[in-house]
Amino acid sequence: MDSMVYLSGVRMDGLVDDLQVIATNLANANTTGFKGTVGKFQAVLAAASPQDLIMTPTGGMSLTWPEYADFRLDLSQGPIHRTDRPLDLAIRGDAFFVVETADGPRYTRKGRFFLNSDGEVTDGAGNRVSAEGGALRIPPDAGDITVGPHGEVSAGGRAIGRIKLVDVPQPDALVAVGWANYRNDGPEAKAAVGSEVIQGAVEESNVNAVQEMVALIEVLRAYEATAHILKRVDASAGELIKTA
Repeated sequence: MDSMVYLSGVRMDGLVDDLQVIATNLANANTTGFKGTVGKFQAVLAAASPQDLIMTPTGGMSLTWPEYADFRLDLSQGPIHRTDRPLDLAIRGDAFFVVETADGPRYTRKGRFFLNSDGEVTDGAGNRVSAEGGALRIPPDAGDITVGPHGEVSAGGRAIGRIKLVDVPQPDALVAVGWANYRNDGPEAKAAVGSEVIQGAVEESNVNAVQEMVALIEVLRAYEATAHILKRVDASAGELIKTA
């Protein structure tokens, strides 16, 4: 009976984590460049391997504590939406833009960029967009801005620089830090290969709101069912105590 309580409790903890993930995904369904998070509940039985077995005080075997694992970013391509704004840039492929923040470089697919008072290309929070060789500055009288498929920037027909595009060797090491930005806790990012920039467009969130709503309903129902099991176990325990 104790094992049933433990299993049910951890199941409910896992469902709460799932609920938080779904809520975050839904809140960012319209956030440019946002990548959804997916999770998977894993219940691990002690009998799966001898090393996992736990001896009880009476000498028997019990279940190990189940684990909620496998949270990961869904890095699939989001829909590309045409805006025709010169500094709106979308990436087709696996690459990321790099923005320089006070906490170090951050990686993003949110390619809605702006010019600050110094003519530097920045994101919506004012962080400078990394370019090959340093900051990318657009002269005030430069004319029309053109961005090529490999990030090369020209203005009025004059070459200005190249926006940095990188590939992250270990995508599972990316950690969301807000603003659709990600910190890389894995191997150093490398120059991108095989991706292209699309000017005048942005990549929308890859979250499917309908699927997330369905998942939300499933999680809520599973939570209610597990809570009902706990009530039944509690009632059974009460009956045993009365008849003991």
